[in-house]
Amino acid sequence: MTNHERRPGGARTAARLVWHYLELVIAAALGMMLLDPLWVSVLKVGRFDVYILLMAAGMAAGVAIWMLVRRHTWPRIAEMGSAVFLPFPVLLVPYWFGVLPAALVSLIGHVIPLVLMAAAMVWRRAEYADPRHRFRFRGRWFRGTAIVLAALLLPGAVSAVNTVGKFGDLYTARADTGADTGADTGADTGADTGADTVAARPAPKAHDPAKPTVALLAGGGGTNVADLLGPYEVLAGTGRVNTYVVSSGARLVPLTGGLDLVPDLTFGELARLLSDRNDTLDAVMVPALDDPSPAELGSITRWLREQSAAGALTMSVCNGARTLAASGLLDGRTATSHWWRMAGLRDDFRDVGWVTGVRYVDEGNLITTAGVLSGIDGALRVLERLADPDAAQEAARRVHWRHYSPGAPARISESRLQPPDVVVALNASYHPGPSSIGVRVADGIGELELASAFISYTEHAMVGRTVALGDGPFRSRHGLTFVPRSTVAAAAEGLDRLLVPGLDAARGQAVDAVAGLRPVYLHAEEEFAFDPVLRDIARTYDVQTARWTAKTLEYPVIDVELSGSAWPWPATIVPLVLALLGAAAAVVAGLAFRRIRTRH
Repeated sequence: MTNHERRPGGARTAARLVWHYLELVIAAALGMMLLDPLWVSVLKVGRFDVYILLMAAGMAAGVAIWMLVRRHTWPRIAEMGSAVFLPFPVLLVPYWFGVLPAALVSLIGHVIPLVLMAAAMVWRRAEYADPRHRFRFRGRWFRGTAIVLAALLLPGAVSAVNTVGKFGDLYTARADTGADTGADTGADTGADTGADTVAARPAPKAHDPAKPTVALLAGGGGTNVADLLGPYEVLAGTGRVNTYVVSSGARLVPLTGGLDLVPDLTFGELARLLSDRNDTLDAVMVPALDDPSPAELGSITRWLREQSAAGALTMSVCNGARTLAASGLLDGRTATSHWWRMAGLRDDFRDVGWVTGVRYVDEGNLITTAGVLSGIDGALRVLERLADPDAAQEAARRVHWRHYSPGAPARISESRLQPPDVVVALNASYHPGPSSIGVRVADGIGELELASAFISYTEHAMVGRTVALGDGPFRSRHGLTFVPRSTVAAAAEGLDRLLVPGLDAARGQAVDAVAGLRPVYLHAEEEFAFDPVLRDIARTYDVQTARWTAKTLEYPVIDVELSGSAWPWPATIVPLVLALLGAAAAVVAGLAFRRIRTRH
């Protein structure tokens, strides 16, 4: 009998090769995605070249594991793993010599392995098309996979919707304004070109040319409330500094969590004021800005370069370092920022020497601070340089900042993601409430008191949404003008909690209960404004959420007593229940399908 050996070739062989190739591409992608959090978060890999090699190793590992499942030999596994991994170290050689940028290394490095994998399979098509290496997917595996996918689909969908909604709400512009967020050209037309329907103007401020002048930047697309208001209160509270919040042109700026600010001046108005008073700008502070438009970013970075060239001391707070780096002023300098943002900053701005573990880095005419509340230390350093150490010491005492380190930056812990930090993902995805939080605001409130209420529950704890409630525009303790988004009466039916920040408000106890909601006065005694807020989060939600909030604020809470539930158990139970419901639905659907099929 003649043995007709099947030769490689033909449509069936081509189909097997294509299918096998797609499987290996998916395996490489899964290896990269599953191991990427380990490199970035756990091992805290910040260097691009090290990260890209580890990522390539993850891709090669995914391919190797799947080839083992397919029962390939070790020589073929090594060959295919090399095809996936080796292009990356080869491409890093021109990267190290400055010939190839990081983005191009990443792009080319993802394309070449795909080509080499295909070439290896065509070269050894007899083996890769061999039916012995086929992965036989049994019926019970299909049913099990379907149940697992159904169990993951429902909690995954809920997580995606809730997380996108909460993060998307952080800097949402109010509906009743058409404020101009473009760049100010400096031309004085004598009229406000913004189309604001909210009639609010900044409070006039007396300017003393004998005092140093500091401008704090606000972006029209959104500005981090604590990055801005913390340093502002430190400086303005001394009475020894002309302090202005400036913007490139915006007449109403959304701050974190539903609070809107009217900037004091535009760039052009500030220039005219200083010119009229024969004065100069002494310092500029750059908080984290939320995704400024290209036009606004260009206007801001150009203005920063102009002020620095004119001799102004420039300071960034937290992720404001990204804006400062985009201006080019940090090139060749040492800088710091928030630990969470550091990997991205190192990738995007390779000419900057990024460091961690310190409150701020003083580089002469440039100061960069670590995360959020580190801006207070940065502002105190600016006070030391523009006024004197005594002024800084008094300012730290006034805001009850216990971590002031005179003359030098304090060391801080080099934070990284740890297993308990999954609490923020649970809160963002599944927290059942109370999630809609009204914040009653009024004249005379401290800027740090405001910031503590609007950033802690939203951007950091992720337990809910806040909205500013009041009877009209109000002014803070040191002269900033804000516009609430609603009144208490109009919003009460949709609220779960009603918070009242401010020590003066707590002493007056003037807010009545509305729609069954009793006001919660956050600041009942003289202390740092964030302490009672963290205690409220621990008591109302859970202690781990409060600790995560403090960690992302870069605020040590060793001496702050936090009591409450240890963990967000409701938010933990919700995805488990959703997964059981999804799995049950898949089982029921499978049984129903089998019954219908047997009947026919």
